[in-house]
Amino acid sequence: MSRRLRALLSDGLIKTSGWLFVAFMVSNVFAYGFQVAMGRLLTTAEYGFLNSLLAVFIVLSVPLATVPMVLARKTAEYAAKKDFARIRSLVRLAFRRLLLVGLIGLVAFALGARLLADYLHSPSVVPVLILGLCACTAFAVPINAAVLQGLQDYKWMGINAGLGGPARFFFCVALVLAGFGVNGVLAGMVLCNLALWLLTYFPIRRHLLQGAQESGHVHHLSLAHMFPVFLANLAFAVLTQTDMILVARYFPAHEAGMYASAAILGRSVMYVPGAFVQALFPMVSDHQSRNIDSRHLLFKALGATLCLSGTGAALFYLFPGLILHVFFGARYAEAAPVLRWFGLAMLPMAVLMVLMNYSIAKGERRFSYLMALGALLEVVFIHFHHESLQKVVFVIMAVGVFLIVPGLLGRRRVEAA
Repeated sequence: MSRRLRALLSDGLIKTSGWLFVAFMVSNVFAYGFQVAMGRLLTTAEYGFLNSLLAVFIVLSVPLATVPMVLARKTAEYAAKKDFARIRSLVRLAFRRLLLVGLIGLVAFALGARLLADYLHSPSVVPVLILGLCACTAFAVPINAAVLQGLQDYKWMGINAGLGGPARFFFCVALVLAGFGVNGVLAGMVLCNLALWLLTYFPIRRHLLQGAQESGHVHHLSLAHMFPVFLANLAFAVLTQTDMILVARYFPAHEAGMYASAAILGRSVMYVPGAFVQALFPMVSDHQSRNIDSRHLLFKALGATLCLSGTGAALFYLFPGLILHVFFGARYAEAAPVLRWFGLAMLPMAVLMVLMNYSIAKGERRFSYLMALGALLEVVFIHFHHESLQKVVFVIMAVGVFLIVPGLLGRRRVEAA
């Protein structure tokens, strides 16, 4: 047994994931502390509105998340060849392109802010405008993190991941306590984005300087590489976030607040494998560039995900009322029936997260189109079947299970070929 334990602990994926898991757990503790603080400092209606805005933010961030994923994959490929000049050129190109897109997007978002405010029943257009600024400032941090990931600089990846939650907690809570309400939360997120960009700039600068004296340029980011990544990210964001937007649209503010408390806790099941995904992605890209079989990495990540996420889902199913009371207080007790099933609904989403990142790291496209189909089905079914909050959760669960079966079977055929 001790020999097996030593072999497990010496495994590269497990060791790396262990360090990142600790960092993610620190960040997640503060991330959930942030949600608990907001749930207690804001009214239930304000809390539901805040989380509908955060769901919109995540969907809006999909284009910004696409380039960093491509960047991480290409960085890992170039790093395997010690081609730091191309890495340097690639990063500079990504910053220029995303800065331009971010500014154009900010203008477009400002023009449509009134429509979004009316759709979400916002009392003012101001929080929607600040949300646009959040999306604009959010682009830089993932680029820095993608370079660290591609270079497999797991030390600074962990530091960056571990400080994200605490930074958002302190900035946002301070501004809410100062009396700025939902607007203060969003302004705190802007400050958090700027602080994290500065933090992650210095470690990547050290890596990029290695290519300063070498020749090698990347003149464009191929749309052929970017579109499947964009589609997969967009589909996953729709699958896991638009329920909050639709609930805010179709249900009274109080019920939306109840749903938000259950969703925030239940989604922890989905985020548990984040550390394994972060470690898995550059390893698979590196293996792919050198024609090395990486299936064993997928199996390890899926096994760890089912074990950890499954434990979380079981706890939410068995003790939903107690968990809600501990985190949000007695006034959110009526959300217990929703939380009981929400953790189980997020279990297939956790598996999909691993499969999606593995497919992207290998440069494959089919899984992206499958997820896009699932996202469309989820929106359609929630639109036509939202008789209760529990019904919304059951739709999410059914779509997740529907996607896993062909996803795993398709994965098997690709690897066999």
